[in-house]
This record gives sequence, structure tokens and C-alpha cells, in this order.
Amino acid sequence: MVRTLILYYLNIKATHGYEIQKFIQETGLEQWTQIKSGSIYYALSKLEKHEEITLVKEETHGSRVRRIYQITGLGKKTLHTMLEEKLNEELMPSASEKFVLPSMLNRLDKETAIEIINQHIQNLKAREDYWRYWQSMKVTKDSLKLDKLTFELPLVNLEYAIKWHETLIEEYDSIIELGKKQEQFIAGFNFDALEESHSLSNQNNRISELKKKILDQSQDSKMALDELITLLSNPQ
Repeated sequence: MVRTLILYYLNIKATHGYEIQKFIQETGLEQWTQIKSGSIYYALSKLEKHEEITLVKEETHGSRVRRIYQITGLGKKTLHTMLEEKLNEELMPSASEKFVLPSMLNRLDKETAIEIINQHIQNLKAREDYWRYWQSMKVTKDSLKLDKLTFELPLVNLEYAIKWHETLIEEYDSIIELGKKQEQFIAGFNFDALEESHSLSNQNNRISELKKKILDQSQDSKMALDELITLLSNPQ
């Protein structure tokens, strides 16, 4: 997003990195973009190297030298492409690799794991407070519905993230037991033997599909493992 935002800004006027940084800070865009000052100057350097922006002049302000950039024709085309790509991105991720993590937690010390989860919950709550602050600043009775939803969606997402981690702590011991059973299954199951099977039945084809999902560690791997256990426990 940092390159898109820089190109957007320079498409309006020529300026320096510090002004773009202050714009991000003062408008609260940090909560969406997570852009740090260092990433702005790094991106400016890359954009200049790729000839998407060009250095116009250098201005001295006390001990500082500010490099003024403007967008190029190539940069304008890149901006259009980036905006089209961003428009096609998911608003909120529908799944997370973290959903697979609980089945592996028996490999961690419980006290350490709980401490990490609690700290993460505190961080999530701090982010929730931050979003609510900006919601109170930005959203009024005259705001567009889209503005209201822009704040409501992340807040709902944060609320569920907090609830998910709190439930993880609440059911931690049960989750550990399930993780141990999964390890027993993996230890006793020979995937290579499955490869050597000559059966072309629908069930064996399904088993092969499930095995691939598990090995690929896709977002469906846990569900695939559960189905695989069921199929192997109840052969036709």
C-alpha cells in the first residue's frame, strides 16, 4: 500500500517524503496502512529507481535536505494498475493460518503459551480502543454509510479475534489433548503406503485428495485431517 499511497499523493502535487509521512499521521491513515516513516523513504528510492517518480529538486531546511519528487508518466500508469489490483483484494481475510495452530500447541510450555496469548489479547484490545477513538473522531450523524461501515467492520473483526483467543485459553487443556491424539495418528499413519495403494475406489481417491491438503498445510488441512481420520476408521 505504501507505493500506491505515494504515487497517489505525487499525482496530486510534487512533494517530499516528510510531507507524505505527516499526512498519514495527521489523517489517521496509520490505522489502515501500518506505514512507518522508514518504509516511505525506502519506497521513494525504489520508485525513483524504477522511473515511476523523478527528483525535481532538493530543498534545505536547517540541517535537513528535503528531496522533492514528482510522478512520471510511467508512475501514473503504475498507479492505475495498483488501484485496480487493490480494488479486487478481499476486504477482510476469510481465514487465517493461525486456525491450524491450536493442534500444535502441545509442543509449547503451557505457561509460556498462555502468557503470549494474554499479551496478544491486550494488544488486540489496545487496537480496538484505537479504532473506537478514531470512530468517535471521524463518524458523525452526517457521515456516509460507507464511512460508518469502514470502522464497524474492523471493530467486529477485532472483537471476534479477542473472543477467539480468550476461548483458546479457556479450552486450552482440551485442545492440548486433541493435539496429542493428532500426533498419535500422524505417528502411526504411513502416507507412503497410501501412495502405493492400487485401489481406484472413490474412497481411496478422496483419501489421496485429503492427504495432499494436509501436506500442503492449506487453510483446510484441519478439516481434511478430521475427514481422513473418519474415512480410515470406517473403511468401506
